[in-house]
Amino acid sequence: MAVKAEEIRKAKKFLENKKYSIKKIKPRLFAMVAKSLQINYANLLDRFEKEVNGKINNSDQKKD
Repeated sequence: MAVKAEEIRKAKKFLENKKYSIKKIKPRLFAMVAKSLQINYANLLDRFEKEVNGKINNSDQKKD
């Protein structure tokens, strides 16, 4: 799936404004995923953060 250069620049600017390293999150891939999921960058970043930080149900606690 091709992403236009303008979208890559927008993704790069968005990631830089949110203080994320473009070495860790590639703007081209970020834009490509957002386009394929048909969501905006803020929603995509929110999903990434939830996956990386974990969810409330995903804990290392022992079950009774």
